[in-house]
Amino acid sequence: MPWLDYINYYVHPDVVTAVGRLLVPAFVEHEGGVFLRDRFSLAGYSRWQAELGELVAVEKMINHQHVYDLFASNEDIAEAAFEGVANVMAQTLRMALNSSFPERRFNVYTSNTDQDYGPVVGFHSADPLSSSFSF
Repeated sequence: MPWLDYINYYVHPDVVTAVGRLLVPAFVEHEGGVFLRDRFSLAGYSRWQAELGELVAVEKMINHQHVYDLFASNEDIAEAAFEGVANVMAQTLRMALNSSFPERRFNVYTSNTDQDYGPVVGFHSADPLSSSFSF
């Protein structure tokens, strides 16, 4: 297993912990929505709720991550590498949401259009809890 050898020689345990937090994030529930804990604040939620009005739209705004923003490298990195990261993030995000909220459904997505700043990963509620919640 060459990847185990790579980890053994090149990867510090702190890196594994940080990547684990990225791939299996913690969540917070607020007013019927589910949000990434590291990206959620009451002030931010209130600001987006006032501007967007719908819970799903607020979830989309708070719960999206531009993959480019995770890497401050000046190296020439192939776009496929960033897309690969986005796909892995989406897979593990889906598993984390299903494990944390087995009674709920979510739309987990990746996007990489001309309007995006590189690959984007995000999620929002897709269940009756969110669609029937009123403000």
